[in-house]
Amino acid sequence: MKRILSVISLAVLVTAAQVALAADLRIRVFERGASKPLAGVSVCLGTQARIDQFGAKNTDANGYVVFESLPGAQLLVTASRDGYMGEQEMMVTSNSNRMLVLSMTGGGGGPICHTTGNSSAQQQGGLQITGFSINRGAAKAASRQVTLDISLSGAVTQYRASERPDFSDTDWHDYSAVPGFELSPGNGKKRVYLQVRRHSEMNDAVVETLSQVVSDTISVGEN
Repeated sequence: MKRILSVISLAVLVTAAQVALAADLRIRVFERGASKPLAGVSVCLGTQARIDQFGAKNTDANGYVVFESLPGAQLLVTASRDGYMGEQEMMVTSNSNRMLVLSMTGGGGGPICHTTGNSSAQQQGGLQITGFSINRGAAKAASRQVTLDISLSGAVTQYRASERPDFSDTDWHDYSAVPGFELSPGNGKKRVYLQVRRHSEMNDAVVETLSQVVSDTISVGEN
């Protein structure tokens, strides 16, 4: 019995150590010789034996892709996109977040990374709003104070909500799965727009991954 408990304790310690060593890797891809970030680049993270062992995603509109909770190891990064020569680079991850910048030359050939699955989520760096409703989908609200029910795919840090599609009257707020929101004065149908993001600073650079913008409607003061 003592031996079994010792084995279990050792397994727990090993798991805890692996979690403690986990870190994020952010990769940004540019066109070589220019400051233009490249969207839609397929980026694989893995080993020589399997180049997508730790995932395969597409860069977002700002050329970013994020791989989360990685163990400390020597990994192979493969990047490819139609019209550009594929690139590969070896790097060592550790227990601290890292950022890698790649540049790609126009042309073709080179190694290829294949991404599969939800292309919309991939284009947004794995961050996507999968569900959004006001007051749990109710058609009418008894007051201007409502709740926003949000479902997500991917890690997120902040959200913003507004009745304006350009969000010009609001700022980013710390994320909450069911935040409160105050509708504008007056009766009638109200439409609320929502967007979330994953935002952090690394090596004096700001890294931002944005979701798509979604909306829902609810009526106030109508019988």
